[in-house]
Amino acid sequence: MKKTMILCACLICLAGCADREVIDEIQVVNSLGYDYNPDTKKVRGTILYPIYKYGPTEEPSIIAANAKSAFDVPLQLNNKSSLPIAFGQLRSVVIGENFAQHGVDELVNILARNPDLGRNIKLSIVDGKAHELLSSVTKKKIKDYQFISNLIEQNIRTENLPNTNLQIFLFSFFSDDRDAYLPLLTQDKDAIKLKGLAFFKGKELATTVGIKETFLFKLLTTGTKHGRYGVRIKANNHKGKVVLQNLRTKTTYELKGDPHNPAIITHVKIDGLVKEFPSWIDLTTSSGIQLVEKQLKNDIETNGNGFIKKLQEKKIDPICFTDYARSKTRHFNSQEFKAKYPDMDIKVKAHVHLIQTGISN
Repeated sequence: MKKTMILCACLICLAGCADREVIDEIQVVNSLGYDYNPDTKKVRGTILYPIYKYGPTEEPSIIAANAKSAFDVPLQLNNKSSLPIAFGQLRSVVIGENFAQHGVDELVNILARNPDLGRNIKLSIVDGKAHELLSSVTKKKIKDYQFISNLIEQNIRTENLPNTNLQIFLFSFFSDDRDAYLPLLTQDKDAIKLKGLAFFKGKELATTVGIKETFLFKLLTTGTKHGRYGVRIKANNHKGKVVLQNLRTKTTYELKGDPHNPAIITHVKIDGLVKEFPSWIDLTTSSGIQLVEKQLKNDIETNGNGFIKKLQEKKIDPICFTDYARSKTRHFNSQEFKAKYPDMDIKVKAHVHLIQTGISN
């Protein structure tokens, strides 16, 4: 019995040594970027990986290679690497704007069918080139090979970005009744920042929006416990800016009319905290609170209606009005609804309640 236990312990130790040797002999990729050159009609793939130096010290580095298609990118990258490239620890995929406009169906099929990839990978679109964005991570100002995935995750958790990952993107991308979206990143000198959202129509990039509309999209879909929304406010020849810190949101939809002439009202209930406001507003009085609530309500409704109209003009439905109408309509005709969608009466109805107004003098 003792011999058996000793033998098992030895086998476990040997197995651990073998795993360690394998890990030390592969190139562990953290981020992967794709660009498309319309002149050469070639795809450039870029990988970002950590170089382990002394102890826990890590330094990000990149390898780039051109290929005829996204399918050929891993082979061409391996041809430039001293170690076999492994994608099992991939945390983010960055897609250049030209690549997204050309079409992402080939890349999506690669990601969807690879069993080594986690479903929580963060995908994003770059306002520019993915190669340049990943190259900036190796600069002195960032030096964090997990910066992109951490940036997206942090903004989902605490700011204006709606929840997004590979699983969510694939669900929308392959759905017949909703359109996919991804975070939009941009490069500011050697820094990387979130710029907004990119929306798809089928396999191609359709349009992009800024941070303010990103927050509106989050309000109109999943709701949020966080995020900030700024609005210009005026009264009695005074002007200023109010910043609302969202605390609780509940979004519901209401289907009006008949199946042949539907209309949708989006009710957004917001309990919020005013983080910043001009000194001429007295938020210790009911009149001051009502003034801010009314102007916030009007601003959210005006900008929300404008945002939805923009989506209708592009004939994209990332908010999933089609899915909602299907759930409320007997014998639902998807094609008929989609044909009417660009001209459909869809309105935002905001209900703003300030439950905290910060510290007053």
